[in-house]
This record gives sequence, C-alpha cells and structure tokens, in this order.
Amino acid sequence: MKKKNLPFTLSVITALLTACTPAQQDQQATPPKATDEPLLTTALRPYAQPLVPVTIDGKTYHFILDTGAPYTFIDTRTAAALTKAMPDAEVPEYFRHYIGGLGTLGNDLDIHQMTYWQPRPLLIGRQPVANSVPWVGMDLSAFDQSYGTHVDGLLGATAFRQLNWSTDNLTGTLTIDALPPSTAGYERCAPYEDAFGAGPDLTIQLANGNGGPMRIDTGASYDSISADTLRVLGEQGANVEKIGQATRLAASGPYDANVYLVGGLQFGDTPIGKLKVYESSGANNLGMSFLSRFDKYVFIPSEMLFCYTTRQLGRDDQRPVRQLELSAEQGHLVIGTANRSPEGLASGLQVDDVLLTVNGNAVKAIDIEAIRHQLADAPSGSLTLGIERHGEAMIIKL
Repeated sequence: MKKKNLPFTLSVITALLTACTPAQQDQQATPPKATDEPLLTTALRPYAQPLVPVTIDGKTYHFILDTGAPYTFIDTRTAAALTKAMPDAEVPEYFRHYIGGLGTLGNDLDIHQMTYWQPRPLLIGRQPVANSVPWVGMDLSAFDQSYGTHVDGLLGATAFRQLNWSTDNLTGTLTIDALPPSTAGYERCAPYEDAFGAGPDLTIQLANGNGGPMRIDTGASYDSISADTLRVLGEQGANVEKIGQATRLAASGPYDANVYLVGGLQFGDTPIGKLKVYESSGANNLGMSFLSRFDKYVFIPSEMLFCYTTRQLGRDDQRPVRQLELSAEQGHLVIGTANRSPEGLASGLQVDDVLLTVNGNAVKAIDIEAIRHQLADAPSGSLTLGIERHGEAMIIKL
C-alpha cells in the first residue's frame, strides 16, 4: 500500500517564488585552500539559536545560523555602517517578488520595511561565504529582544549549504568545517531533503509508517506545526493535546499561538518523546528545542546527510507550569512586555517588571532562552524571583 504523506510544508521564512541574480563581480575573495582543520569553534547556549561570529571588512559581527531563511538577512543598522543600499530599480523584479512572499511564524513580513544592500565579502574563519544576490535588510530589533543580545544578521540556507556544521550539546560547542568531517564518531546517519528556498528537511513518521518531511529551522528556538498538519496527525493516530496559548516573539514582533503536546512520532525507527509545539499558519519546523535532544550531530550539505548520537530523543516535553514570555530590553530581562495570552501573567507579576534574580542567582539577558525554560517548567513553589518594579526591589514567589 502506498504510504500517505502528511502535509509537512513551508519554513519559518517561507519562499513563494524562485529567483537568482548575477553574482557581483567584485564581492568574493579567492577561497583559501581547504584543509581538515576546523574553520571555527564557538560556544552555544542551551536551547538557543547558534550565534556565529563572522568577519566583514576586518571587523567581527554576529549572525544567527538560520536554516529557515533562504538567504542572508542583515539588520538595517549594521548594513548602513557596512555597505550601500541598492535602489529597488537595481534589484530584479522577480527577486523583489520572491522576498515579498516571505513570512515568519507569527506574521507576514512587510516588504515595504525591507531594503536591499550591496553584499560585502563575508568570512567564517578563513573561508569566504559566497553571495549571488543582495543582502536583504530589515529591522531585527525584535530578534534582539527575543535573543538577548544584538543580532547583526541571519545566515540562511545558501550559507548553510557551503559549509559543514557539527554541534556537541554535551560540551555546548558548534564546529564549522570547510571539508566534510568524519562520520565515524556518530551512531547513526540519515539523509535529508533540500531544495531551493528551503532548508534541510528530515522525515518524521508515525508508528503506522505514514509521515513526511519537517523543516529543520536553526533560526527558531521552538518547534512549530501548522493547524492542518496537527489535524492530520491526530487523524493518523498521534496524540495531539492542546495545553493552552502563549505569546512568542518573532522577527516581525509578538504573536499569539496555541500550544500543543504531540506524541507518537518517530525518527527512523526511534520514537520521539512528546514535543511541545506552537501552532503556525503553515510552517512545520523543528527548531533548537528538538535538536537539543541529540548529544551531538552534524549536517554535511554536500552529501545531504545528518549524522547523530542521541540518548534523549524519547524525552517527553512537559506541560508548562506557567506561560511566561521574556524580552531583553536595554540589557535587562523584562517580564510581560510581550505577554498577550488569555492566561495572563503568573500571579504577582506585572507587565514591565524587570527580572533581577532567579532563586538568588543573578540573571543575564544573554541567558534568556534557558531562563524561559526554567520559569516555564519549575514546579509550583520552587521559584523565588527578585524583580524591580518602578524602581523598587521586590521578591515574588511562584
């Protein structure tokens, strides 16, 4: 019997049209001779998107590796300091239409708020990353609020395909190689799918063998599944339980989403524990929350291969004890600024409270994702928060 494919489609940044433009004649440096030495090793934060240091014109900038984005995006403030804007008339019409069809998990992107910029030579370690189209500029300040530090840009799928990406969650490191690394140290390997305007897609199945591709989106800290796919999963025997509604921050700003626990999925012949997912308008993406289940893994784009070792794929995500969004503002973690969900804030907290400590430990904006998990999952009665409200220090117990 022919297996039925689930409607797993689209990405956090979704492509509608194809486009390619001539390469800039003077943009690319001559690639150095490849060696088996890593180009770069950088630290990762738990559950957070990988932040990659890059070099442009001799200075260091920080870009998130975002396999949900098709191309390189750059914050308009950073772009203005680096290069020249390209008038729309110099950008092919089909490429502008393509960019106009992109969206985030929560909202469509406003094409009128995007600008196009002449790309500059960009290095990861010693390796140039080629650009055949303009950089797409947009205001990433909402990304800064969600991520906890300034983000200069997003390295999309075109950059991802040029290098090899090895993550070790046990040591908290990302290693980037020009040449494919050895797969001997990994327990298993699986092929993934890829296409223009897309990122790597892994096949996720149900116990009955039905299933389909889901996008790996390293630009998202969370997992998301469309309403249509959630319905089909339930019809096919998955355990789909709605557990509430929450507010998330995306590049286009805050949005509300239904939250579910989804069980009964598997990767290869290995069961996946319950996934906490946010309902999306069309995207079916597995973000850094899913990838945190692997001890270590590597993407090898030249072979379209995902190799991994895992002891936690069957780990169950838990029903959150409380729904609480944080944002990073002026170097501080602020409680409630983005919260719009019907459940409201946890008792005792107010919009614009500044979080200072959690159980006596000072918090840093850069640790926002790990703190989100701690606040959501800690048992009732186990949290003591130090906050500042209108200049007054207070203690709140949750």
